[in-house]
Amino acid sequence: MKKFFYALLISLLLISTAISAFACSDSAESFVDPDPVSTIAKWQKTYTGGEFGIRNKKDPFVELTFSTGESIRVELYPSVAPITVNNFVSYVEEGFYIGVAIHRTLEGQIFQCGGFEIIDDKLVQKATHDPIKGEFLSNGVTNTLPHIRGVISMARLRDSMDSATSQFFICATTMSGWDGSYAAFGRVIDEESFTVVSRLSDLETGVADLYYGETPYSSSDVPLTRVTITKAVLVWDR
Repeated sequence: MKKFFYALLISLLLISTAISAFACSDSAESFVDPDPVSTIAKWQKTYTGGEFGIRNKKDPFVELTFSTGESIRVELYPSVAPITVNNFVSYVEEGFYIGVAIHRTLEGQIFQCGGFEIIDDKLVQKATHDPIKGEFLSNGVTNTLPHIRGVISMARLRDSMDSATSQFFICATTMSGWDGSYAAFGRVIDEESFTVVSRLSDLETGVADLYYGETPYSSSDVPLTRVTITKAVLVWDR
C-alpha cells in the first residue's frame, strides 16, 4: 500500500511538472521566438528579392498574426529610432498587442492598430506605458526613414510631438507628407507581408465609436469588420 502511495505521488508530481513546463513554454513562445537564428535564416533565404528583404540579421524582428489568419513580418531599425524600437519591443514582449483591433484605415493608404481592445463589442482603449519622445525631424531628431510602402511608424496626437504610446500604422503606399512628422521605425521584409498590409488597409470602414475610458469618440474610418492581432512574436538574435 505504501509503495502504491509513493508511486502515485511521484506520478502526480511528474504530471504537474510536465504541465507547468508546457504552460511556460507555450507562454514564452507566444511572445518571444525561442530560436531566432533559425527563423531569421529561413526568412533571409526565402525573402530577399525585389525592394524588400532583411537589412541586418541582428535587428529585432516582429511577426504579427491577425484574426484573418494572415501574418506580417517586420524588421525594426534601432539605428534609426532606438527609443521607438525599444518601446515597441517592450509592448510585444509583454503580450500587450494580443487581442488589439485594427481601429482605423485610410483606403489603400494605411491601417492603424495597437491601442484598442474589443469589450462587449466596443472598441475600448487599453492602458499604456508613459508616452515616448517622438523621433522625427520636426521634433529635433534625425530620422531618415521615409514613409514608403511597407514602413511601420508610430501614431501620435496631432498637437503633441511626444505623445506616442502603443499605437502604430503601416503604410500601404508612399505617404511622403508624413516624413519628418511621425517616427518611422521599420519595414516589412517581404512581398507576402506587404500583400497583407495592402489588404488590411482596404477594409471597408464606417462610423463607429472609439472609447477612451467611458468617453466615446465618433470616428468615420473604423473598419466594419473587426480584425484583431492574435499573436505577436519577437524574433531577435540578441
